[in-house]
Amino acid sequence: MGIAMDTFIDKLAQKRNAQEMIRANMTAEAARAEQLQNQMKAYDGLMQEIRQVNLKTAENAAEVQSVLKECMDRLESMQKDEEQAEDYEETLTQIRNLLEEKFTQSDDFMHKENVRVYRNVQAAFVEELNKQTEELKSSQPVNKGAGALLPISILILIGVIADIVLQVLSLLNFKFF
Repeated sequence: MGIAMDTFIDKLAQKRNAQEMIRANMTAEAARAEQLQNQMKAYDGLMQEIRQVNLKTAENAAEVQSVLKECMDRLESMQKDEEQAEDYEETLTQIRNLLEEKFTQSDDFMHKENVRVYRNVQAAFVEELNKQTEELKSSQPVNKGAGALLPISILILIGVIADIVLQVLSLLNFKFF
């Protein structure tokens, strides 16, 4: 009767350990799901910023078109009146100055916004890269042969992230130089 009782206790302990492992796996999966949801919220925030930059770009384009139309109207009216040659040169200078100022403002604004969005995206990717690196380090068993795979994996991941960042920046017409 002692052997049967020991066997029963061993089976009960094995069943309990299996249930604890299942609970631990479910907890880990829930934490990962929450982490992914937070990451998606952060990416949604970045996409909202990109949309706002695009809206401001459209507003700037509309303003530049308005200024160009005004300039064309002035040029047409000046061509009709040859007596105002002196005013014509002055108006042309004013128009050129106005256009240069608007284009400079537009370029400066776009550059600042693109740099800000680039830095936000870069920070998000760096943060995610650090998290994934730590996860890889903690989940990989220590093995002398596998030690070379982690740096290679990280370099591949950095390459993929850099490619994504460059694609986003090219969509935003970001100027590197």
